[in-house]
Amino acid sequence: MEEKIQELFCKLRDIGASFLIYQKRDNLEQTRKIIPEIQEFVLWFLEGNRFGIEEELYQNMSSNLLEVLKDILEALEQEDMVLLHDAAANGLLEYLQLFVNTEQEDGANDNI
Repeated sequence: MEEKIQELFCKLRDIGASFLIYQKRDNLEQTRKIIPEIQEFVLWFLEGNRFGIEEELYQNMSSNLLEVLKDILEALEQEDMVLLHDAAANGLLEYLQLFVNTEQEDGANDNI
């Protein structure tokens, strides 16, 4: 799962960077393509407390992740590129980053 999370992180990061830096306005289409990967990550995260942290904190993180997913789905339904960017970049990427190997990320090939 670690490799899938790394790949999803890179895809979302690239979509966000393209949206902000290069003003590409195709983040809705790009995100729709990776919804199955997003869903897989969310389900995996919700399967259990992978950090061994306090249960209340884990439950709060889980609830927040579901809110992020709800925002992503709402943005896709309403075709709201800004909400989608915010939910993905400031929400989902934060969760993915918890599992991303920063050494791999530093050496990643940026192909934006």
